[in-house]
Amino acid sequence: MFTKLRTTSGTRDFLPSEMVDQGYIEERFREVFRSWGYDEIRSPTIEFLDALTVGIGSELSDNMFKFQDFDGKIVALRSEMTAPVARIVASKMVSTPEPIRLSYITNVFRHSRSYVDRLREFWQAGVELIGLGTPDADAEVLALLFTSLEEVGLKDVRVDVSHAGLLKELLRAVSLDREKEHDLRALMGYRDWKQLEEFMRQNELPAELGEVFQGLGRARKLSEVSATFPLLSKFPDAQSFMKNLLAIHEILEDYGYADRLFFDFSLTRRIEYYTGIIFEASVPQVGSPIGGGGRYDDLIRKFGNIGVPATGFAIEVEKCLQALSAQGSSTPMSTGVRILVSSQSRNGGLKALDAIRKVGAIGLLDLRGENKAKTMDYARLAGIDFIVFVSDSALREPVTILNVQSNRIETVELRDFLKSIGGTA
Repeated sequence: MFTKLRTTSGTRDFLPSEMVDQGYIEERFREVFRSWGYDEIRSPTIEFLDALTVGIGSELSDNMFKFQDFDGKIVALRSEMTAPVARIVASKMVSTPEPIRLSYITNVFRHSRSYVDRLREFWQAGVELIGLGTPDADAEVLALLFTSLEEVGLKDVRVDVSHAGLLKELLRAVSLDREKEHDLRALMGYRDWKQLEEFMRQNELPAELGEVFQGLGRARKLSEVSATFPLLSKFPDAQSFMKNLLAIHEILEDYGYADRLFFDFSLTRRIEYYTGIIFEASVPQVGSPIGGGGRYDDLIRKFGNIGVPATGFAIEVEKCLQALSAQGSSTPMSTGVRILVSSQSRNGGLKALDAIRKVGAIGLLDLRGENKAKTMDYARLAGIDFIVFVSDSALREPVTILNVQSNRIETVELRDFLKSIGGTA
């Protein structure tokens, strides 16, 4: 019985009030994406493992839920949506005019040692801009990320950016094993400059490389990174990456979001397909990112042997709700008027319900068949706004209306009553 009454670890039920909040966030994202020209798509929850693991790297692949299909093939639950989008574009949208703007709102699945910060099933809302490899494309995606989070009510949103090739390019100058490279990344993340100097000395790394790491690590505003160009004189590719970030920053000034864009040299995304800018969005009250993304110019090629540049982001819906709560905000309550119809005649009651629903109100038929007092008790407990008592034909005779909150009763034509609530229904 205990097993029957609980869900598996890392999953949860959504009660009606929670679905209202979740639905509000999802619909706001959907409206913003649509207004920017991003068309919604949907992929299967279960796909062949080979398709889902293209380009994502071993860490995310290891955390996927995999199982054997009836025909013996290995399939898995999707762990993110960019690879499925790349598959769709490569297989079914080859002739679509570029740039292609696509969006999605769906559930994804990942195993984790702890389900405190993220459940094994969670919802993502995201976009992909496919077919352009320019700073303007990256800037549009970043501006849409800011706009989307603001539209659901979040305040003080900031985005940290870096470049997927930057640290890789600098590390090519040295020979570090995987463990030491991990230690170096950790020191950069902690901004522990004293320990970083000691690490460089112990591993006999070039002094000029240490200066580069410290210079890039100390830069916070993206506008400050140009000061690191002299340090990057021996790393022309790294200079090129930084110029790309500065170009994106300049475009975002026109969007009005440049002042909330920050540089984080230590930023890395766990997914390996990124080739250009990478970024994470956060708010001060939440300890982990609520969204992120970046550029991935080589991923679609791996599906269809067609080189197509692309960039995009994904937002975690549940983390947006956590952030709203942490900021003392909430999603707006549903404005639908709830009307209970209590009728002596089934035909009259159904006609009344039809009229109620046509004006956009929520109509419920009283199926309990109890006396007025018990009907009123139920209405108060169930959040009903009005009770309409119908004798025979609600459309030909006046009906009795009870305002549940004020206890006020009036007898009016149903049409007149519905007109009076039309603005709030």
